Amino acid sequence: MAPPKVQIIQPPMDLRKRAVNFKTGFGVILTPAEASQLEAVVEKSSDNFAKQIAAKLKTLRAALAGLADGGAPHMALIERVAADALEIKGLGGTFKFPLLTQIAKSLHDYAAPIKEPNVWHGVIFAHHVDALYVVLAQRITGLGGKVESELLKALREASNKFK
Repeated sequence: MAPPKVQIIQPPMDLRKRAVNFKTGFGVILTPAEASQLEAVVEKSSDNFAKQIAAKLKTLRAALAGLADGGAPHMALIERVAADALEIKGLGGTFKFPLLTQIAKSLHDYAAPIKEPNVWHGVIFAHHVDALYVVLAQRITGLGGKVESELLKALREASNKFK
C-alpha cells in the first residue's frame, strides 16, 4: 500500500504578518543595543524569578516534611518534584544561576525515572531542595566555588547510591 500523499498548505499572508512582526520585534542578528535591551528585561525579571522559585521550593519542602517517618513519597509528589526540577533547570541559567541549574538537573535526573518509591527518595529530594534553597537565598550566581562543587558532587553520589 502506498503511503498517503501529504499536502502542504501555505498560511495566508495576514497570518504570516501577525506571526512575524518586523516593525516592533528584534531581528535575527541582535545589535549591541538590542542585546543590552534584552539583558535589562532579564535583570528586571530576576527578582520575580527568585520569588517564584522560592515559593516552589517552600511548597516542596513542606510536602517532603509531611512524609511520615520512614514513609516513601507518593508518585504524585515524585512527579511534581521532577516537573519543578525541570522548570528550575531550564530557567536557572537564563537568570544567571547556573549552579541552580546543575542542582535542579541532578534532582530531575534522580526523580524522573523512579517507578517504585522508597524512603531514600524523599531524603535525597530533601537534600536537593535544601541545596536549591540555599543557592537561591544566598543569590549564588555563577558556579560558586570549591564548596559548591563538592556539594554538587555529593548530591550526585548520593543520587547514584540510593536509586
